[in-house]
Amino acid sequence: MKRSLILLAVLLPTLLLGVSRAVTLSPNDVATHMADPSSVSKILQATKLFDDNDMDMLNTYLDSLPELLKEEALTVLARSALDFKHMTPEREKFLVTISRQQPKYLVKSQGDGFWVTMPAFNYAGEAKWVLNRWQIKLMQDEAMRLLNYNQLNLSKWLSFSSNDYALRREAIVTLVPMLNKTMLDKLVALYLDDKNMVWSPDNGLLAALAENTDDVKLYDLLWLRRTDSYSLAALQKLEIPPITAKHIQLMIAATANPVLAETAIRQLAGLNPLPQNVKDFLQKQIADRQRGKDIAAIIAQKGHKEWLRELEAQSSGVIRRNIRNGLEQVEG
Repeated sequence: MKRSLILLAVLLPTLLLGVSRAVTLSPNDVATHMADPSSVSKILQATKLFDDNDMDMLNTYLDSLPELLKEEALTVLARSALDFKHMTPEREKFLVTISRQQPKYLVKSQGDGFWVTMPAFNYAGEAKWVLNRWQIKLMQDEAMRLLNYNQLNLSKWLSFSSNDYALRREAIVTLVPMLNKTMLDKLVALYLDDKNMVWSPDNGLLAALAENTDDVKLYDLLWLRRTDSYSLAALQKLEIPPITAKHIQLMIAATANPVLAETAIRQLAGLNPLPQNVKDFLQKQIADRQRGKDIAAIIAQKGHKEWLRELEAQSSGVIRRNIRNGLEQVEG
């Protein structure tokens, strides 16, 4: 779904500029076209020419096809190019060319109370997607080479203000799980020693390093930084079984971040049974005059009413009042 939305966003401006030449089809029209056996053999011929890297012959052949079939063939070719083992300069040039074109045929279908119009065969968007992945692959190779030769300057290589920062971040983040321990340790050291990494606009690389090393120092640094989707995702992964004692300590540590605190407390309260160190931690949270009632309510919602009632009977003052009010909030 995410990929489809990205491809649509990439193509939308050109669609709006070229509405006059577009031809709108129904989903049934497209299904009928794709079911035609003769289309399959023609697309296979185009695929063979593409595999042979004979782009001149391929372009001539594609121009001989009906336009709708040509657009379907281009989509198939773009997707097949995702196998980077066979990428060539000619293939890359072909993909760049079709990525700049505008599909003529659109398909209109009804959603839940609305109509959606999209390319019948989104070859331009597919080509852009593949080219982006290819760029990321090349950047990964470059980063790995520099890392091997001890020449990687992380903050300089990532180039935070550059137009291709998002691709560079994706390249290094997706490279992290592929590294052996020696190379991973080397990358961690580079990150920690690079004072300019504090200016990184997001937590993508730090989160990847923390998740793949289970390094407490990296997680502590992650919780100290401004929260974003990467740090939130890293916290949420800590509650995926099997949950270790270290994961519990990391979740407790995350509560020091005011933005992550509620999520971390919900995750801790969701443990069943509650470990003693989690009970001790949650009891301190319940004692908070401002937040204690809401935290007690969260714990009750997670199925620990019996423990709360036992704690209420053993306590007095703020803790007892917050537990009573929290239980009333849940039970109504």
